[in-house]
Amino acid sequence: MDTLVTVVVVGLALVLFFWFIDRVWTPFRARRTVRKLLSDESPRDLRALENPKYGRVETNTDCLRIRQSQGTVLELRWSEVEEVQAFKRDLFSTDLICLAFKRSGRDEYCEIHEEMAGYHDLIERLPIHLPQFNQAWFSSVAFPAFKPNHQVIWRRSGSQAPSSASPAP
Repeated sequence: MDTLVTVVVVGLALVLFFWFIDRVWTPFRARRTVRKLLSDESPRDLRALENPKYGRVETNTDCLRIRQSQGTVLELRWSEVEEVQAFKRDLFSTDLICLAFKRSGRDEYCEIHEEMAGYHDLIERLPIHLPQFNQAWFSSVAFPAFKPNHQVIWRRSGSQAPSSASPAP
């Protein structure tokens, strides 16, 4: 009889222990973790997403230089930029935000994306190189997720209507 009582008491103790873990301890730790994440107001550096294996974007006062992952180098003078288009590529589990720079007088586009090294530095410098460039384009391209949201985000004043040729999203 003592053995049966011991087994029942140990069984009840285990049930109470696992109930406590499931109903009290786990929710407490989850709430604490979420509170900690939400209170973290340190700025996140998006440059951490950049990787030189996808290519590199470089700028200077005269031009935009794109070093592609295959080793080819495209150079586009700021004075040759007719328009800038933004869109997303659906990569199944994530989206890739891309910019395409149209060369004046041609249906030629130089495309970059957010995983290329130097992309976020370029985004910060675009208002310096392209007059009246508006930084407010990002949310209308980024949301809703998994849709291309293709749009012209900058056009040189005096340019004609956009041509039908555009980069394939």
